[in-house]
Amino acid sequence: MEEFLSPVQQRNWQTTLKPERYIWARGSGCRMPELSTHLKLTQTQKLAMTQTLRQQLEILQMPSMELDSLIATELAENPLLEQEGSSSDITEGAENNDAADEEPERPDASEDDPLDILREIDENLGTMPSTRYDDQDQWHPEAVEPVTLSSYLLKQINTIDMNRETEDACTYVIYSLDRHGLLSLPENELRAGWEGKQDILDRAVKAVRTLDPPGVAQTSARDALLFQLRKKEGQRARKTIEYRMIERCFHHIASRKILAISSEMGITPHEVEETIEKIRSLNPWPGSEFSGSSGSSVIPDVIIEKHNGKFLVFLNDNRFPHLTISSRNRRILESPSTGSTERDYVRRKFRKANWFIKAIRQRQQTVTRIAWFIAGRQQGFLESGVDSLVPLTLQEAAEELGYNQSTISRAINGKYVQSPQGIHEMRYYFSRGSSDRNVSAVQVKEEIKRIISSEDSSQPYSDERIAEMLESSGTKIKRRTVANYRKQLDIPGARKRRRF
Repeated sequence: MEEFLSPVQQRNWQTTLKPERYIWARGSGCRMPELSTHLKLTQTQKLAMTQTLRQQLEILQMPSMELDSLIATELAENPLLEQEGSSSDITEGAENNDAADEEPERPDASEDDPLDILREIDENLGTMPSTRYDDQDQWHPEAVEPVTLSSYLLKQINTIDMNRETEDACTYVIYSLDRHGLLSLPENELRAGWEGKQDILDRAVKAVRTLDPPGVAQTSARDALLFQLRKKEGQRARKTIEYRMIERCFHHIASRKILAISSEMGITPHEVEETIEKIRSLNPWPGSEFSGSSGSSVIPDVIIEKHNGKFLVFLNDNRFPHLTISSRNRRILESPSTGSTERDYVRRKFRKANWFIKAIRQRQQTVTRIAWFIAGRQQGFLESGVDSLVPLTLQEAAEELGYNQSTISRAINGKYVQSPQGIHEMRYYFSRGSSDRNVSAVQVKEEIKRIISSEDSSQPYSDERIAEMLESSGTKIKRRTVANYRKQLDIPGARKRRRF
């Protein structure tokens, strides 16, 4: 065999094949049909596993509002999938853990590895079916999929010629957008959640930013408006008064501080009002026109409450409809009178429904485990608020829960926690704002806002001066970090804050 195989091929085949099952034609470099068949089977299994894991990761990362739409679509398209009327569990035959007076159980880490979906699928289900629509589906009415920002963007991505890794990176970026359609996630966290090559991720961000609606995937509302003007006006955009006003006075436009803008720009109040009217034709929230956008109220995925002196985590059992396999349609598989075509159709739909139910259950278990981690580490915040918020990193959660960092990043994306301190996105609890491990980014931002709000407007503080003031109060932070947080707060630099 060594005569015909490269070292890499030898290692691969030695670990996957049993040599005694194959006959080699010495001197020919050819293998017998048994080997070819086994290799094809192995490749098919690996392909099915790759596709299954990709779908599992998408469901794990998908914001809850997007999952609402996906569940509605699956319920409409799959006759084997039903919404359960009374049971509180998402799977058929599972235990009811919703007793009001019982303390919720922590999910078992050994049962919910989000990257091991194959362990969750019954052995008799075989290879995962395709999720694409085919001719045999026509006997069931085709559903109208709710148009969400993610689905709209993904359809555009499907029309672009790109390799699988870039397509996966684009999907990752799309599901990382906030409900306004902006990529507000800090760059280091976006990169931490992506396991592939970073240059592929950079290309994906650029690709998503070329999609419709204009301004999508920009890092702030200000950048979204500037992008829309560049697209509308072309090379002359930067010379327009609208562009310069957004660039220099964005923080005053929303509150219509006409006189402040007039003073800053050196134009009359009437010209300011005319320019603001032109700016109003643009959209600072590119995702707002889609289903599940900022107009919708936020529904928490998990709830943290204090009972008998302890903080407990409860899955919001009403967040998603409870799903089960249709017993009526399932009996078609068992009926001797069922034709082969109909039986094959029902079998494929059964496999897909079963996988979908278990994928959602795994997602819920993973999110719940992370919520337990938060409840254990953030008790000070839960008791008394933001001043007691402990700085946590995704890596700390990954090490304690037995996941990798990218899994944690995907799992907390677009998920919300209700606690005694209100409703916050899960990512809110993971922040480290300085080299001081005892200070969170949220606390640092609040302090920056406080410092700037109390400054003399004729002599505003520079980022370097703010960093020095923070350090004098015990928070060591770099000037660059202050600048980044200031921009995230939509606060302009010192020169643009100066008033005479």
